[in-house]
Amino acid sequence: MITSQSVVVFGKDGQLGKAFQNILSQYPNVVFIGRQECDLTMSDQIQEVLEKFRPQIIINAAAYTAVDKAEEEFDLSFQINSFAPKIMAEYISQVIDGKFIHYSTDYVFDGIKQTPYLENDTPNPLGKYGESKLLGENFIKEVFEKNANQSSKYFILRTSWVYGDGANFIKTILNLAQKRDLLKVIHDQYGTPTSTEWLAKITLELIGGNPSSGIYNTVVDGETSWYGLAELAIEFAKFNGLNEIGDNLKVIPIPAVEYPLPAARPNNSRLNNNKLKQVLQIKVFPEWKEQVRDYVKKLVTK
Repeated sequence: MITSQSVVVFGKDGQLGKAFQNILSQYPNVVFIGRQECDLTMSDQIQEVLEKFRPQIIINAAAYTAVDKAEEEFDLSFQINSFAPKIMAEYISQVIDGKFIHYSTDYVFDGIKQTPYLENDTPNPLGKYGESKLLGENFIKEVFEKNANQSSKYFILRTSWVYGDGANFIKTILNLAQKRDLLKVIHDQYGTPTSTEWLAKITLELIGGNPSSGIYNTVVDGETSWYGLAELAIEFAKFNGLNEIGDNLKVIPIPAVEYPLPAARPNNSRLNNNKLKQVLQIKVFPEWKEQVRDYVKKLVTK
């Protein structure tokens, strides 16, 4: 389907956008849009792109992701994370057999729940970033609920702890590990590190199937803490020859309260992915350790 229909991918320069470029750049029917082509804070520019390319499928990989800055730049975060997706949804909801794919986040929850979050759990974001993403979700659902064209669909894919070609936690930790002898990493916040490469591929599987519109938790299997992720990334990097990491390096687990940030983070960012497995008829997703291992190996090789 993706190879025969007109597709617009927003956010081409982000980690997820780059993953889509790696997979889809050879297809002439797929157009990639970045900041230079469209300012997502300008509704008229979004409309111009949509009118020019007339997509049957929109993949919105664009987002304002500066969690702490969003506490001050909330207008900007809401423009990009809430109102831009609404415009895209309004367009695609009128397209026969149109599909709109939008990415959301574990930050729509407060992290108080003791088990992995389900798609129908009540959101309660702790900060402006989460609020902006939740409002974007709500706008999309409202647009499609009002639309009489039942052949168009939306998929809101909630994911967490994303890493790929760009700035992310794993790269930051490995860079710091080469410069310092001591790292303090939060041990009481839990989630699932998710590769953008996998995220892009699983998105295309979802588009190619016939699932119902709705929210889907889109993460690989397993869970860890930031401390667990840091330890494993460092271990894999040293195993693959990153000799700049010294043998004297100590990684110390600390509670989140000892590392205060402008925006609060949920302690529990775990997302239950059973709904997505069921619609794709896949019993098991890759385990997060496997993907982190492969990712770190590629980083060290480069």
